Amino acid sequence: MNLSTIPVVRLVIQQLLNYGVHHIVIAPGSRNAPITVGLTTHKAFTTYSIVDERSAGFFAIGLSQQLHQPVAVLCTSGSALLNIYPAVSEAYYSRYPLVVISADRPTYQIDIGNGQTIRQSGVFSKHLISETSLLQDITHNQSAIIESNTQQLIDVQSTLQEVESQQKTIEKNNTKYLQKVLSEMLSQQGPVHVNIPLEEPLYDFHDQNDFVVERVKQPKNPQPKNLESVQSKWNESKRILVVVGTLSPDALDAKSISVLAHDPRVVVLHEITSNLHHHNFISHIDRVILPIEKQKNSQEIFQSLAPDLLITMGGMVVSKKIKSLLRSYKGVSHHHVGTDRPLDTYYLGVQYLQIDPNSFFVDLTSSSDSKANYQDQWLQLSRQREIAHNSFLANTPFSDLLVFDKIMRAIPKNYLLQWANSSPIRYAQLFPVPTDSQSFCNRGTSGIEGSISTAVGAAVGSDRPTLIITGDLSFFYDANALWNQNIPANFRLIVVNNGGGGIFRILPNAKETPGFETYFETKHKRTVKHMAKQYDLSYQSVRTSIGLRLALGRFFSKSNRRKILEIRTPSTTNDLVLQSYFKFLSEHSD
Repeated sequence: MNLSTIPVVRLVIQQLLNYGVHHIVIAPGSRNAPITVGLTTHKAFTTYSIVDERSAGFFAIGLSQQLHQPVAVLCTSGSALLNIYPAVSEAYYSRYPLVVISADRPTYQIDIGNGQTIRQSGVFSKHLISETSLLQDITHNQSAIIESNTQQLIDVQSTLQEVESQQKTIEKNNTKYLQKVLSEMLSQQGPVHVNIPLEEPLYDFHDQNDFVVERVKQPKNPQPKNLESVQSKWNESKRILVVVGTLSPDALDAKSISVLAHDPRVVVLHEITSNLHHHNFISHIDRVILPIEKQKNSQEIFQSLAPDLLITMGGMVVSKKIKSLLRSYKGVSHHHVGTDRPLDTYYLGVQYLQIDPNSFFVDLTSSSDSKANYQDQWLQLSRQREIAHNSFLANTPFSDLLVFDKIMRAIPKNYLLQWANSSPIRYAQLFPVPTDSQSFCNRGTSGIEGSISTAVGAAVGSDRPTLIITGDLSFFYDANALWNQNIPANFRLIVVNNGGGGIFRILPNAKETPGFETYFETKHKRTVKHMAKQYDLSYQSVRTSIGLRLALGRFFSKSNRRKILEIRTPSTTNDLVLQSYFKFLSEHSD
């Protein structure tokens, strides 16, 4: 391999190897060239070149999501680093082990008028697990350091031996800083930032024999002290509500699922991003809850559904309705089970049980109480909604709602599904998803940026064919995701183009807001066609139900080309259809 003559580069590469960071997304630049060359010429690293730093950050998240490994993103100095911030915040709230490595100018070159130079140290502080700004090597181009009238790295009167001794201390401290940051990244599962000041010359290299890897093992979390007390509450409770947010596929084993599914005291509410499948679980939360709000005796019904114990697992939950409902249940005991950070989403004073959910459920048994009917009570509501749901869709005009129904029915087996935020992930909650599929969405910050870039990274990191379903604004906002030479041929992209931010039409009273179409919906007449050609994707466009049915068959057929399907839907109809849908469910609940 070719290694930079700058000592800190060797330290960084050594510690990345030690901590198992083998996938590196590189945004091209000059200041980061010494690190880039070292990584790209070492056989242990798989590297990816992506020009757009914002896209690079989300691509790295997609890789980490599928590989279940830490992934690093490397960038040059200046504003390049700031473009990674959206991905950093998503990694923080979704708990992806992301290592941001930024090359920086020496401290004495900052704020003196040099180009591509900003205050990089601490720029992500509020959304990191850990961070460090490494110490600058003083044996690399010592004369350039001394030339600065503001540098405080070297005493100009120092002898050669003193400088060499100081350099050894710098390397010792930098090693310690790197180990601390990378260890916390693994133990807490979140983003970290390593900032590296580099003095020129940047392109001096020498041959380096392979590194001796000392793989670091992370200690296991001890069993929580409150485990038995929570398990005791479980055994004593008559009405247990389990709400599951984002989970990796197979996070719950068959034993845990069986305990939950066959206990008549237990109701499991989950979303498609929980990747759970069982006929005794309720996966369409809003479909069950929202129609109740429209009934005259809604408060009485909601009170009859109240639990005496709330158990939550996984990450963020999409449904606003379940959040609102649970916040109305005062005095319910709430415990979050898992290794992720607990959030007091429901204002009930969450108590944290830091343990793998399977370890919690392993000693539990399903109740045999014949009088328990809490699960049946919820499942009866769910079955009523299912009948009404199918009845309404049988006569639904062409709209976003019908489009998602058609898409869900057409998805082939074994697909990796990526959902963009805003309307797509919300519509998806209303429909059954293929049980052998896997679903993911950037719900950490729920932003529209980066959905496609994440999907591309996931497609590269997975053996499954990948489908990303997005709205038009999310697509145009992240179109640079397709500027990527790594996208596999089995990548599929659906853009539901309703000519603007259709979700704003669903929000109460939003349409009556002055300047609605310009400043909220951002109405447009753009098409995806030209971008499909630019990035060499096979393209289809439809705007009717029959056309969609025919197009989906071709779209999912095997091909050596990546494909994009644009579905044009009527913006002024979509919200009315959705409102009619929930009204219909409410009127047909008995």
